[in-house]
Amino acid sequence: MRTARRATARWSASADRRFHDDLFAGRSYDPFDPSYPGYITIRRFGDLAEARFGDARRVLDLGCGPGEITCELARRHPDVSFVGVDHSEAAIARAARLASTGGLGNVRFERSDVAEYVPQDRVDLILMFDSFHHLTAPRRFVTQASRYADRFFLIEPAGDALGRWRRSIDCDWIALELDKLRARVEHTLGVEIAPAESSATPPAASLAGKATENRYTEDDYLRFFDGLSVSFQGTVSGLDVYPTSPEYDSAWRRRMMNVAYELLADIDRDLYERSLDAYAKHWTIYVETQKRTAVPRAARPFTPVPAHAQVPVQGAHDVRYTSIDVPPSLPRAAETTVEIEIRNMSWRNWSSGSTPPVFVSYHWLDSDRRVVEFDGMRTPLPRTVRPEESCRASVRVRTPDRAGRCFLEIDLVEEGVAWFSAAGAPVLRIPVVLK
Repeated sequence: MRTARRATARWSASADRRFHDDLFAGRSYDPFDPSYPGYITIRRFGDLAEARFGDARRVLDLGCGPGEITCELARRHPDVSFVGVDHSEAAIARAARLASTGGLGNVRFERSDVAEYVPQDRVDLILMFDSFHHLTAPRRFVTQASRYADRFFLIEPAGDALGRWRRSIDCDWIALELDKLRARVEHTLGVEIAPAESSATPPAASLAGKATENRYTEDDYLRFFDGLSVSFQGTVSGLDVYPTSPEYDSAWRRRMMNVAYELLADIDRDLYERSLDAYAKHWTIYVETQKRTAVPRAARPFTPVPAHAQVPVQGAHDVRYTSIDVPPSLPRAAETTVEIEIRNMSWRNWSSGSTPPVFVSYHWLDSDRRVVEFDGMRTPLPRTVRPEESCRASVRVRTPDRAGRCFLEIDLVEEGVAWFSAAGAPVLRIPVVLK
């Protein structure tokens, strides 16, 4: 089953490179700002790697992406020499700028295919953060890399027998829920929130290329590193879902993200002590080439908590939609109006006349649920909608210039702040045939 899944996924090194070039070519941000939710991952992954440094003086980060964790470690260890390698030209350009801005003279970056890269001199430690699973021939890579390195440290998504990401214990909700509390505290205190440059950030499905996403089991890693010493430890760190407006900077955001970091670190420690860390969403994998034993830690039986059993904190973007009148078919490349009902499930008023304003909008997806048009026309709310109130809205929609079955997704947007769906509110998805 897993082999068939990978064979039909159409993954390739070139498609993976196009995907990451497009991903890393986006707007810049400060990855080390404690307000930025991504710094939780940078900081925590850096901590986990540091614990395995030992006497390492030459460290190679393969698949370094934009070099954020590489630079974080270089800043912490000025006596260690770091080299970051990635096949994405956009990623390496961003990494070089980051090192220059930070005045880091002990790190440099090279653009190269990670699978084929060979350093001029031996290295003490190879780091790979969420990059090993992008390799198309992992066993061949390990054989080659073992010739110039004695130790590996990987952080990888936990995989199941079907090659999927096994997220039995996933705590990304901690940062999301704490940020909801942050928003309510700032609203109560009257903190003025400056709108971002743009809230119309499309999902990864609309990026060029396709990332190679092979998820592996413990047995897979033991096979890849056959005959070497391999040890595993789970971590719930590594956010892949961020709170809304991740670049928003405030004292309260910094406080809440610091709390989230401490909680995730404490959960890691507690899971390890309870022998439950193998069920965490990521694994740290430490490999030594000089030893010849591999003993995975035994994990206790564990039953994940069903997603519906989690009770979320009431947020500023909680909404419920009801379709009133959306025809099953619509003309293509035309403007039309659909009738929906919106219920405010949040703790605040919504208005299209406020600053920032709230509008009704939409996305279009094709029959495979890939984005056709993300940033739809805006329709003002008919009036201020207070908590627990509902209103009917006549939503202006422009249909794509294509025929066939599509999906119309109704979504609210707080202009310059966030799409409501990005804050976790389900969209209203309606199948429509375009003629």
